[in-house]
Amino acid sequence: MKASILLSHNENTKKIEEEEKMNFLRNLLGLMGVPVDEFWTSNDLSIDQRIMIQRTLLTFGVSVIDDLDGEIIIYVDGEKVGQWFKPTYKLKRDLSELNPRKQFFLEMEINCWSIFESDENA
Repeated sequence: MKASILLSHNENTKKIEEEEKMNFLRNLLGLMGVPVDEFWTSNDLSIDQRIMIQRTLLTFGVSVIDDLDGEIIIYVDGEKVGQWFKPTYKLKRDLSELNPRKQFFLEMEINCWSIFESDENA
């Protein structure tokens, strides 16, 4: 699946990137029937919530590999079930905006994959 998010030029891109990545992971786990919604109530997780998530993932045989460069791969019992690729950014300019400070913005391009997508879209 590919998507684009428009951001102001001074937006905290790392924060938005992390939020979108966590939303993808949470939604994928929900589609797989992993009960994380009970304790994963926001993307700002406490230590206890992180421990509960780790325990739940172990119980369901789910491994989440984070390469620390912005990409994650999700496995269930050794089989790849999803992947979040590092987003790319394009600096864009809106010449119709009169205020020069508001003319520039970023387009964040998201690319991710899961087993729940049809092969035509992969």
